[in-house]
Amino acid sequence: MKKEQINELARRLETAHGLSNSERTALLRDLERYAKTDLYGAARLTKDHLSKSADLRLPTIVVAADRIGKHFEERMRQPRRPVELYGEQDRQIRQPEDGREYKGPVVGTTPNCLIQRDKETGDLIVHARGTLNRSFEITGKEESLAISYPFKAVGGVGLVRDADHGMAAGIGFERQHAPKHAHEHNHGMERS
Repeated sequence: MKKEQINELARRLETAHGLSNSERTALLRDLERYAKTDLYGAARLTKDHLSKSADLRLPTIVVAADRIGKHFEERMRQPRRPVELYGEQDRQIRQPEDGREYKGPVVGTTPNCLIQRDKETGDLIVHARGTLNRSFEITGKEESLAISYPFKAVGGVGLVRDADHGMAAGIGFERQHAPKHAHEHNHGMERS
């Protein structure tokens, strides 16, 4: 977000107690969009500018920013236990597991982490940005990413792709560019 947009968001947070429902919804949507690119900035903005009299339920990712920073940010190379999300039943903030793929939208970024909401469980998955195989800028228009860890998750490499493109496309691509002797070897295996 640009500085003018951040200042406008801060002004709207200060007057959140007097906003209509549609204006509150727009404010929360803008706050979530800001958290996608700078989670700590969004959390600091709400802490500094949100009126105490405003009865506003903040997005889960903004509320969880402090816990993500304390529990995961500095220790991304070490396995950490999951942390329960307050106010969310059976939901956790956790690191990825070995051999799993996580599909869902990116809900926050920090200097060292990329936070994704897993569509399957609703958990917030904290990925180490330095270990992802694809570097990208979060524009706020991403619908869903698929991040998989075929081997070791913590300290390993996360393979990133758009969730829209199915597994069949990826498998077809790999088979198409495999050496010719690999195709012959695979066909021999299929017959036996």
